[in-house]
Amino acid sequence: MLRNTAIFVCLLFCVFPLSADVFSAAELRLSDGEMENTYQFTAQLPTSLASSKTLQLPSYCQVETVNQQRLGSNTILSYEFACTDELGDGAEIITPWYLDGANLRVNTQSSNFSLTLKRSLNTMVVPMVQPGALTLSKGQTIKRYLWQGMLHIWFGWDHLAFVLCLCLLARGYKLLGLVSTFTLAHSLTLALSYFDLVTLPIAPVEVLIALSICLMAREAILCNRNARKVAMTASLGVVALFGLIHGLGFASALGELGVPQNEITLALLFFNIGVEVGQVVFIGVIYAVGALFTKTPYADQMRYSVLMGVGTLGMFWVIERINGFGGGII
Repeated sequence: MLRNTAIFVCLLFCVFPLSADVFSAAELRLSDGEMENTYQFTAQLPTSLASSKTLQLPSYCQVETVNQQRLGSNTILSYEFACTDELGDGAEIITPWYLDGANLRVNTQSSNFSLTLKRSLNTMVVPMVQPGALTLSKGQTIKRYLWQGMLHIWFGWDHLAFVLCLCLLARGYKLLGLVSTFTLAHSLTLALSYFDLVTLPIAPVEVLIALSICLMAREAILCNRNARKVAMTASLGVVALFGLIHGLGFASALGELGVPQNEITLALLFFNIGVEVGQVVFIGVIYAVGALFTKTPYADQMRYSVLMGVGTLGMFWVIERINGFGGGII
């Protein structure tokens, strides 16, 4: 049944944009200018996305100069602006760039902090003063992080691609065991990474996540050939290893979302539960769609096509993410 989902998956890949976590990132810096209530905002981002369009600033601030400099595959944009008053709570910059993420460093007289930012629609909102600690009630925490966990898996094409490979590799209790192992493993590294017990740069982690998709697609293809009856990645140990890698990616997403300081454990728990619920729903959709094609005479060819497509997509992400290593630090 699961082998007959090729048409659905291929159409799905054509309809939706294939974004997988952070692709186009930037390094952002905000510092004091030479005069009182003046500031310098610097952005290093891919040249293909660079635009010197005016930033949206608080109503009491105005851009005075804009400088642009090419640095390899990146462009550095420097804005100097002046404000008629001190920066108040909630002061922010809205950028015109279509970025997936950014690292922000603010070093001014009133604030000194670092944040990882994520795109908001077609812009990125940059706080100019340090945000206050996030606090939520237990009910708010459960609702917010359960939903965010589900959204992250549904809109994380790389994680869905990996789960799809598991679906095409096994079925029944074996599939349940593989998915459960994957969930336990990524839950472990998510928690360890969030509490800084395990710290790895996110860029190579994203490459490893994409590579795990290629390897899982390959093994799912090999496991159905007569020459190889048992796939290497069918073992729980290898799926657990891939789960540990994916958990580091989940931790990055959770760090971008932020966690209420009064309900850290509850937020981590329900984010994980949300991810698991999202996976179960996705697997259910695969089963339901597969049931529509149970009598298709080209089941093996369709399964092979899906896995080849997923493997190719994974390799595309590997190349794209390695290519993204060119960004430097301002």
